[in-house]
Amino acid sequence: MTPGVGFASACTAGELEALVREVLAEAHAVLRAGGGEAIAIRQLAAPAHKGDSPVLWTAARDLELEPVFASAAALAARDAALSTDSARSRAAAGVGSVAEAAALAVAGDGARLLLRRRLSARASCAVAVRTVNETDGNFEEG
Repeated sequence: MTPGVGFASACTAGELEALVREVLAEAHAVLRAGGGEAIAIRQLAAPAHKGDSPVLWTAARDLELEPVFASAAALAARDAALSTDSARSRAAAGVGSVAEAAALAVAGDGARLLLRRRLSARASCAVAVRTVNETDGNFEEG
């Protein structure tokens, strides 16, 4: 399971961390409701242009996740698979949802959105999972 984030320059690390925690709790609840088990989370996906943001690095540290960055090309390659088409996101990053695109790009081939983007005042977070077995729908950690 890979959470992806997007956030405004005015966002704080606390706001970003709180949103990611809330969204991950929802994602685990969705998996449990579907008969699945909790999946370990190791990475926090973000767009490469946020790679030097102290907000991201602080939130990732506090969440005990490794920040992994998706290039603009990797984000664009996922645009057709997004559930959200935000004019603000498209103007800023060229995709309908930075959070959704980052989650899908970092989760890798075969990934799908488990949760479309959720919003706080200045941040967004989405969760992608990678299906291992198309027959039974089991997911791979990632």
